[in-house]
Formats: sequence, C-alpha cells, structure tokens
Amino acid sequence: MSVTAACRRISAEIARDPRYAHTSHLRVQAEGSVVFDEHYRGPATANVFSVSKTVLATVAGIAARQGLLPDLDTPVLPGQTWRHLLTMTRGAVTESPWDTDTVVAGPDGSAATFARAPRVQEPGTTFRYDDGAYQLLSAALTGVLGMPVARYAAEHLFAPLGIEDAVWWHDHDGLTYGFAHLFLSADSLGRLGEQWRTGTLMDPAFRAEMMRAHTPGGPPEGLGYGYGIWVADGYVMAGGWAGQHVLVLPGAVVVTTGDPRFSLGPPAGDELPADWMPALGLIREHLLPVL
Repeated sequence: MSVTAACRRISAEIARDPRYAHTSHLRVQAEGSVVFDEHYRGPATANVFSVSKTVLATVAGIAARQGLLPDLDTPVLPGQTWRHLLTMTRGAVTESPWDTDTVVAGPDGSAATFARAPRVQEPGTTFRYDDGAYQLLSAALTGVLGMPVARYAAEHLFAPLGIEDAVWWHDHDGLTYGFAHLFLSADSLGRLGEQWRTGTLMDPAFRAEMMRAHTPGGPPEGLGYGYGIWVADGYVMAGGWAGQHVLVLPGAVVVTTGDPRFSLGPPAGDELPADWMPALGLIREHLLPVL
C-alpha cells in the first residue's frame, strides 16, 4: 500500500466512524514534500494544547545554541532544576488545587501558584504529567531571554520557519503559557515537525537529549519522555489533548489535529463525546507500516 492509499483509507475511516468526528486535519510530509493534506472540519488555525510543550522545549534548545541557557542542572526552584522541568520529573503534586484548570481560573499568577505545589517524590526520579512544570519553565525562560517566550519564539523560531499564523496566549500576569494555548495551523505544525526532524535551529547537544527518553514516561500517551516530546520505537511525537499529534520519523512528518470546541471558561469546557477517539490509532495502524 502506498502512503497516499493509506491516507485515503484513514480519511475514509474518519468519515465513516463517528468516534473520529472531531478530527480536524491530516497532513503527511515525506522528505520535506507534502504528499497528503486534507482539512475535515473546524478552524484552520487552532489550539494545539500540549504540543505547546514541545515548542517550548524547542525554544529552550534555540536559547541553548545562543548561549543563553544555563546548565540544565541549575535549580529553578529549591530542588527543582531545568532538567526536572523539561522531563516532568520535579515530583510535585499535579492534582487539585494544583491542576491546570484550577490554577488558570485562580486569582494568582500561574507560575507562582504551580511553584507552591507540595513535593511528593524526589525530583528526578519519577515522571508525572505536569503542566505546572512547563509553566515554571516558561517563567524561567522569560528570565534568561529577557522577553516573553512568545516574542522570542516569533523572532527565533516561527519567522525562520516561515510560520506566520502563530498566536500564543499568556496568563493575566503576561507570562506565556508553557503547557498549552499556542494556536497553529497544520501547515505550521508540519514546519515544526521538519525542525524536530532536522534540528537546524537548536543546539545539537540539547536536541540529542531532547529526542531521547529520560524516563519510561506514562499517561496520557504511554511512551517514553524526553524534553517536551514523547519517544517511541522509530519516531518521536509531540502530543496534545483532543487529537493534536505530530509524529516525526527519520524521513517523514505526520500531523493530525482535532477540534474539541474548547472554551477556556472558567470553567473550562469542550464538546468531545465520551467515546471520541483521536486519529492517532489510525495513523499507527495504516500509515506507520508504510512509512
């Protein structure tokens, strides 16, 4: 089966099965050339949710190349280093009142609130999916960059890649959200995927560490975890809630997005049915064997 035939089969499944009804886009690039690109529904430029974490880690890699990033074992908070934040191993509580929706809806600055989360595990020992780690990373990066992360990314990441549609929200303190709320099109995600594949803008040593699993990882993707990216056998993946996935293989980039019709609130809400499914399973079943 060819790549195009596999993509058409996936598209047919998306159209046939209502569980995939929130799938928004499928884009496949092979050796830098687009071989399949179809938009199904929803806005063309949309919230990529936790794919923002991978973009934030990429910003850190660019800062490292420019000599702006300190040694990753430097503490950001007592006992919590840059490396702990990047690998989500800071060992802090992530449940309410330190879960994301509660913190974002609260009156205090998001980074300051996440920083107060009690420590329940020794930093560096255990992976816990942790939006707070990436908000603290955004705050730390803002300090060393001397400007908001969103502005630095616009100048040093998006512009060099020809990305013109990026919009990155910030909290009420003006701090760029590090864990989500970056808005991009599938085309822009494909351009970022090529950057993750080639690494031309990042410090080479940082990129090498970014792309390897520092822990076995865990939910929600069930893969090993590097610096803001999931590490599988044969590919790495940026992943976000509601079906946002960018799979990066040695010779290809696969982008799939979803439209949950999300509202930040408060309270946050969406229109995903209980039995919804991301298109990632279809990608793994039909496309990855061909690629």
